Amino acid sequence: MLLKILALWFLISGLIIVFHARRALPIAWMEPVLKRPVLIIESDDWGAGPDLQSESLEAIAQILAGFSDQEGRHPVMTLGIILASADGEKIQSTGSYHRQVISVDTHGSLLRAMHGGVESGVFSLQLHGLEHFWPPALMMASESNKSVKDWLYSAPVSITEDLPSHLQSRWISAASLPPKPLGNAELSRAVREEMDCFKAVFGTAPRVAVPPTFIWNKCVETAWSEGGIDVVVTPGARYESRDGTGRPSAAGGAIYNGQVSDAGAVYMVRNTYFEPSLGHTAEMAITALDSKTSLGRPTLLETHRFNFLGSDDMKTRSMEELKRFLQRALDKFPSLAFLSTDQLANILRDRDPAWVEQRLRIRLHFCIQRLGEIPRLRKLALLSGWIVPAGLAWRLTGHS
Repeated sequence: MLLKILALWFLISGLIIVFHARRALPIAWMEPVLKRPVLIIESDDWGAGPDLQSESLEAIAQILAGFSDQEGRHPVMTLGIILASADGEKIQSTGSYHRQVISVDTHGSLLRAMHGGVESGVFSLQLHGLEHFWPPALMMASESNKSVKDWLYSAPVSITEDLPSHLQSRWISAASLPPKPLGNAELSRAVREEMDCFKAVFGTAPRVAVPPTFIWNKCVETAWSEGGIDVVVTPGARYESRDGTGRPSAAGGAIYNGQVSDAGAVYMVRNTYFEPSLGHTAEMAITALDSKTSLGRPTLLETHRFNFLGSDDMKTRSMEELKRFLQRALDKFPSLAFLSTDQLANILRDRDPAWVEQRLRIRLHFCIQRLGEIPRLRKLALLSGWIVPAGLAWRLTGHS
């Protein structure tokens, strides 16, 4: 009788766990398992704004060039490029929107720093946006918001990081909250315009897109793919708008590394932050690298240009933390690999056996490990007793 009760308990509790894991389980299983640690440093907002960014990029490139993995690859920092900003002087004189696109004339030293880093293998350029805002929304907001108007008139020297966060979203009209959606024809036209601009500035079409503030929709994604974008960088979900308080609103389920979108692009997931100016340290980044590696995932470390601008103290601290992190990462993970985002996306799309685990037993081990990281599932497993067979299966499948 006791055995029947125990069997019934395990059956019912198991079904409850499966119900709660119905979304997480397929992702934990389908996401590729990497055979070795992989690190990519993803950095956004470079381009439009003060030309003094070049000094910071040159210093970063020098730091990155000082490290290499076992195959001789240097750490790669991706640069999410903003191609233009508002031309405040022309806007004041005409009353209508005008932009200034980065060029050799306006940002010569910055473009040289970017190209130099690409040639030396430490930078990889990504499309972030023509602007880091939707121009009509910014113009509309400036009519009633003095700080926005002041920002607009001081552009292009002013930096978009100083705008209200909802106005930094490009693919919605957020002059007021909740934002208004943009029409598909308008979105497609804007995507074509920014991709043509990227090619005109850099000589090659972009392959990787990073949505500003991670808000975009399927129409934007389709237009990117039609223009040649192969990779879309995400935060692990797609946010299509913002709510009345300005918070991003998710659409659809979770996104995993290597997932192929309906439009044919590969999704990549940024999974940790590294913002030294906000108190993030090398030790915190090492902990994140350790955690992602234990789950068979790459570490896509998100950082922003504001860490490397501003005061000399802030820039120095950010550079030192970056250098310290890279040294500690190589010390702790000798097999650590440095790749660019598009390189890793191709590896995951193809399930390259040199990089991606093929053995079902090992994949099951990491699947259990990934599910165990979800607090609700772990709690249910502890309360029901399923933690015992799950732990046993985890141990049995973990041997190489």
